[in-house]
Amino acid sequence: MSKQYSLAEVKKHNKDDDCWIIINGGVYDVTKFAKIHPGGKKILLREGGKDSSKKFKMFHGPNVLKKYNKKLKIGTVIASKL
Repeated sequence: MSKQYSLAEVKKHNKDDDCWIIINGGVYDVTKFAKIHPGGKKILLREGGKDSSKKFKMFHGPNVLKKYNKKLKIGTVIASKL
């Protein structure tokens, strides 16, 4: 079972040396990947600590997540109760 993180926990990881993003409910540690991201480091850092699902889908196909899933996915976000 993968580790689960609250949205509050993910929000803490929004810095150059500690950057997580949420995509489709998955939590991804993109700290090291940001340096080699084809679109540039700044784009990922702007999204740090946030749900980036909509923006991700605008620029990437579904195969991108499949390619990097094992390397970058660290868990899932806990669904918040309404």
